[in-house]
Amino acid sequence: MSRSAIGQSWRAVGLAGALAIFLSSCSSSASTSTPANAPASSASASTAASTTASTAASVAVASASAPVAAGRTADPILANALTTLNGLTSYQFKFTLKGGSYASSVGTGGVVGTVVNSPSFAVQFTYVDLDIIEIQGKNWTKNGTSWELSKYPGLPTTYDSYGPAILMAHYFPASVAAYYTAAGDETVNGIPTTRYTADPKILNSFMDYWGVKAASGSLVQAADIWISKSGGYPVRWKVTATGGAAVPGSGGSADFEFLVDVSKAGDPANVIHVPAT
Repeated sequence: MSRSAIGQSWRAVGLAGALAIFLSSCSSSASTSTPANAPASSASASTAASTTASTAASVAVASASAPVAAGRTADPILANALTTLNGLTSYQFKFTLKGGSYASSVGTGGVVGTVVNSPSFAVQFTYVDLDIIEIQGKNWTKNGTSWELSKYPGLPTTYDSYGPAILMAHYFPASVAAYYTAAGDETVNGIPTTRYTADPKILNSFMDYWGVKAASGSLVQAADIWISKSGGYPVRWKVTATGGAAVPGSGGSADFEFLVDVSKAGDPANVIHVPAT
């Protein structure tokens, strides 16, 4: 399977899942046992296939009862944020996760890399102690000073779970963007942006999904996304919660932070080469 086909498959699942997650009631019982964006293993194609199949099945059930965001329309800039991000020729990114049940799967250093969309897709990223290149369905992992080509072409990598475009496809469709409103202009990552802040009532299901548990009482939750004023692409997206508990998988953190940063959009230095093997 090509990388584009994998991405489309994940996006189709993610959009349905996001509707079920965000537009359900605040007392949602969304499962946190296996998030839709959990990183696929590079060791077994059959394991990845079964995980994807079970996730798609559970999302299909959840989305069947997802209510409609009646009477709310997303700001066109927010509604087009994912399209604009994918329209960039290239950019650099960093995704970090703190707290909740899945922080340990991302690691303390997060997922950091470079995406090239044009003339064809390529991504190079680091994750834990790995350096990985993904180009047109082929994946290479750096071993010392050499690169090793994966025996499983088309197998999803960590980027296919935690890349900015994948995360936005899962959790920021227009139906969710409709609950974000403009809250002023700020400069982020050296880029003039407009900050949009979320209605807190949509965040309970997000927290349930990522396994964020209140220590006592209620969580204090917030979410903001910063959109480039000149390019219309997301520069930063941040979701937080305080008053939580340090649960298994949280990396010892009681506070939760989901943070995506995008920088150096269109920088000519964003070049990825097919490794010599």
